[in-house]
Amino acid sequence: MPPEWASSGAKLGFTLEVGFTDNAEQSTKEKLGGDAMMGTRTQTILPLNEPSFISVSGSEIIDVKPGAYGCQIQDRDSEQYALRWHLDFPNGAKRNDVELPAERIYFLSRCWLPSSTDESMLALENARKEKKQVMSTIELTNARLNKIRSSPPAGNLLGDVVQNAFNFRHIIKLVERKKKLQSQLNDLEKAYPLDSDKIISGPNEVSYAKDGVIAVKRGSKYLWIGRFKFTELF
Repeated sequence: MPPEWASSGAKLGFTLEVGFTDNAEQSTKEKLGGDAMMGTRTQTILPLNEPSFISVSGSEIIDVKPGAYGCQIQDRDSEQYALRWHLDFPNGAKRNDVELPAERIYFLSRCWLPSSTDESMLALENARKEKKQVMSTIELTNARLNKIRSSPPAGNLLGDVVQNAFNFRHIIKLVERKKKLQSQLNDLEKAYPLDSDKIISGPNEVSYAKDGVIAVKRGSKYLWIGRFKFTELF
């Protein structure tokens, strides 16, 4: 989106209820637009309410048309699937400098099936253990950083210079280590449903990432325009 988009800090928030049906979507090839993450078979998704927001003109209703959804396996060990769907917003919506374009809008998320094999259950258990170890190491690294940063001065000029140089090198190494550990933790939580604060349970024991991305499509690429959050699944 243009750099000036949402530069004022304004937000366009609304509640949208949808129904994921078992009905096969027509014109699948056209709907997918080459997105392998929606799989080879899509089904219909229906808007169930008339979402609205408050603008300077008062309450405005957003027109939403049915679309399609689909999913595709991303990681067999964790049984993670990419979950994507789109809905048409023929009139779009605008609040200050924040605009929902009048076009097809895509919603990008992910979900996990319940572990169904010994291998997937073992992989999940190993991921939980690895997360615990990584978090423990991050805590230890933070403690070492705090200890170095709060250490008293040597009490003389030469000693202070030497100590500061040593502390600086040590801090750099610890900070780099912490970054790698945090990246490792993020990768684990993206691959497995490990953080209960970021996961919401749905029907049939399927776990869903609470937060997702709202995007428009330009060719085969997605351009992010916002985020959404699941509040309830039934």
